[in-house]
Amino acid sequence: MRRSRFILPLLLFFCLAAATGPLKPKNFQYARTLPGPLKPGNIYRIILPGEVLNHTTIDQRDIRVFSPDETLIPFTILREHKPAVSRAQYRLKILDFNASKRMCSMILEVPATAQPIRMLFFSTPNRDFRKSISISTSDDRKNWTPLLNESIFDFSQNVDLRKTSVSFNPIKCRWFRIQLADVELPPENEAIQLNYKGLKFSSTGKASTPFRINSVTASTRARSTETDTSDTIKLTNFDTKTDAAGNTILSFSSGIPISSIAIETTNPVFYRSVSLKGERITLDRHDISLARGTFYKFSLGNKTQQRVSLATQPSDTGNYKLTIFNGDNAPLAITALRLTWVRRNLFLIPETNPLKDAVLCYGNPKVPAPHFDVARFIRPDNWEQHNSTTIKPEPPVRNTDFQQAEKPWTPEFSRIALILIVLMLAAVLAIWLWKLTRQAGQNG
Repeated sequence: MRRSRFILPLLLFFCLAAATGPLKPKNFQYARTLPGPLKPGNIYRIILPGEVLNHTTIDQRDIRVFSPDETLIPFTILREHKPAVSRAQYRLKILDFNASKRMCSMILEVPATAQPIRMLFFSTPNRDFRKSISISTSDDRKNWTPLLNESIFDFSQNVDLRKTSVSFNPIKCRWFRIQLADVELPPENEAIQLNYKGLKFSSTGKASTPFRINSVTASTRARSTETDTSDTIKLTNFDTKTDAAGNTILSFSSGIPISSIAIETTNPVFYRSVSLKGERITLDRHDISLARGTFYKFSLGNKTQQRVSLATQPSDTGNYKLTIFNGDNAPLAITALRLTWVRRNLFLIPETNPLKDAVLCYGNPKVPAPHFDVARFIRPDNWEQHNSTTIKPEPPVRNTDFQQAEKPWTPEFSRIALILIVLMLAAVLAIWLWKLTRQAGQNG
């Protein structure tokens, strides 16, 4: 039992001894020159391009900046996050309403103090409809100015597809005139059908269900136009396979901290459910669901309706599987994926001497995250208030003398160390319980 007391401290000693030594440019696979001159105390901003992020870890811990004498230069990496102010919404008052067999019209009053309107939401309990909508505006209820002609629709009998809002450039007015027309009804006893690979819409000449509008809500543009700045990269190096159920599985790896993924396809019309999975690291590696949704594209009247992107979050390891559920349809011809992320900015501050240039090094998942004091005063809430000079990195150079750090401390290493500690604790407790049981048996 006395010996077992030293096992856990000894294991912790070996784990702590695995800290890395000083890093050098040779410990990274890629390098990009940051042109100077760079003056001490000045702040320099580098927008990290997708080609850099694609060869780093998801948290960008394997990025370093070196001076010409290979000493580290302090920096911090921040997302270009600019939260927008929430939109103002107004429930519009319905002043007048007229209805005929296939058309209805109404006049909506906007509050006098309302900001410019850019979107109208129609709340309706109806399902399986398509209505053309014509909107005009006025400030005196006498002279009306056409604003737009659009459609609202619901195809929930066939697919999960619904659109009950219209948007336009912000406009200041006191009244909206709305005209809704039923454009689905064909001549009596005649049916129209639209059928393309599993997506079916049909309508007959039977009388339509009375259309009801519960309310109309107007929305303004966000008072602050600042939002997250996003960047996009096109990805073509992914693996494609078809499983036994006929579903398409796209597998790829990327260091991009993605916020959404989109497909590029040559198919003119389609509707598919999709699922994105990624790896998580706890005591083991396992796949979890990151996002679910639908991709579709089809023509409706003279406009094309489409959704080919999926909002998501990054995986811990950068490994992903995008599954497209084809049903009985032929697989989509996917030509490329587009990965979108919130822009990352690197803020660099030389400390003492002027530098003719610096080197941005990256690409080694076995290095630890850096810790510089610059992160204490260049923060997400104030980075725009600092005066900084933007530097564009030069093209990358691959390091032919790349060497791994000798004693890496990485999340993977931490996971293994944690497993060993848990197993050691279990062994110590087992020995202790066995000795207690043995002593109780001897005393009995």
